[in-house]
Amino acid sequence: MEKPKTGQAFVFQKDIPAEDMPTWTKRRIAAHGKEMMLVENEFMTGDTAPEHEHYHAQITYVISGALEFTVDGETQILRQGDSVFIKPHAVHSAEAVEDSLIVDMFAPMREDFLD
Repeated sequence: MEKPKTGQAFVFQKDIPAEDMPTWTKRRIAAHGKEMMLVENEFMTGDTAPEHEHYHAQITYVISGALEFTVDGETQILRQGDSVFIKPHAVHSAEAVEDSLIVDMFAPMREDFLD
């Protein structure tokens, strides 16, 4: 199974390879073009996305579960249906307080995720 190609029109979740991540459970690269990218992430309780920053704008939407997000020093718990906008270069992190499924949107796409 291969990651979807940049600009691929239709991407089906059953065809997306799940990548094991060092500090959270799984990542799946979904549809993306040079201007944006959609990524699905699975977190188990206690999994983290350690503090980091990048030049991409990011929106995270919680499909299920709950995560504690910190963005530029402000911390909030996001639950099903909640979202957060993370501006470029904002320092941010997350910790799952429940098993969770989230979707991240990046603009422009994260070319580093395709390596």
